[in-house]
Amino acid sequence: MKIRLHVVVDKEDAAVVDVVQNALNEICSKMSYSPSRLQPSLAGCMEFYATSDLSEDEIDDLLSKLNNDWDGENDDCQAYSFNTTMFHPNVYYLQFQSF
Repeated sequence: MKIRLHVVVDKEDAAVVDVVQNALNEICSKMSYSPSRLQPSLAGCMEFYATSDLSEDEIDDLLSKLNNDWDGENDDCQAYSFNTTMFHPNVYYLQFQSF
C-alpha cells in the first residue's frame, strides 16, 4: 500500500527537520521526503511529507512507533503532540494516510 505522512515540526529550522527525518529513517528506512517548507497556518513551524510503499504489517509497526494515541482509522489518522507521545520531541503534528 502507498502511504503518506504529513509531519509538522515545531521549529522554523531546517536542521531540526533533518534531525526529525533521520529519526523517521531509523523507524522506516523506505521513506522518501518532500522538500520542507514553512507551515502556512502555524507560526514558527515547518512541514514536510514522507511517502512509501509498505505492507499492512509494516504500516501497523510504523503507526505504533510514530505515536501512542492516533485519532481516526488506521488508513486515515492524525495526532498532536500536546496530548500524545511522538517519535521525536520536535514533532508537533502527524497525519497518516494509506491508499
